[in-house]
Amino acid sequence: MAKTYDYLFKLLLIGDSGVGKTCLLFRFSEDAFNTTFISTIGIDFKIRTIELNGKRVKLQIWDTAGQERFRTITTAYYRGAMGIMLVYDISNEKSFENIKNWIRNIEEHASSDVEMMILGNKCDMTERRQVSKDRGEKVAIDFGVKFLETSAKSSLNVKEAFYTLGRDIMHNLNTKITDSNPPGGSGPVKITEKKSKRIKFFKCTLL
Repeated sequence: MAKTYDYLFKLLLIGDSGVGKTCLLFRFSEDAFNTTFISTIGIDFKIRTIELNGKRVKLQIWDTAGQERFRTITTAYYRGAMGIMLVYDISNEKSFENIKNWIRNIEEHASSDVEMMILGNKCDMTERRQVSKDRGEKVAIDFGVKFLETSAKSSLNVKEAFYTLGRDIMHNLNTKITDSNPPGGSGPVKITEKKSKRIKFFKCTLL
């Protein structure tokens, strides 16, 4: 059977239980929102094919359980991930404070060149906000990754988040190909430092 895509990217959604990882995934994959999701048991995934830079990209998006008791199952999926979305809930201070612990997990279990992004979800809940956008931006700058505030409920920035991460992975792959095939043929392959992340912020505004 003919392949219907040019690239296959494996993405991982991680973060505390209840921050809205499953809702983000369903909003992106099904364009639907459901308030009655039960906590993810272990790990689940969805597939969506998108177009990036003229190429068809199949995204295999893994949704992990946030609870501690599933940690040994979910960390096994870090290694093959090409992109990781670290999600916190802007109305839950604790989920934001735990970002550093999740980053430590990524450093311990994921590939060194994995693309990362921090998402402050539920930004439609302005009256219950505990974490300011400035603090989210600051922690992203501290870790050298991109940042977005999202709302699975209103769909704000959800598509942008997945497309941005997909583009970064593609850029990373193309950089590697270029570095390993320098123009002019068979000279020594130059090992380059991991590229610095490009910080880019999107405002969370409800229309």
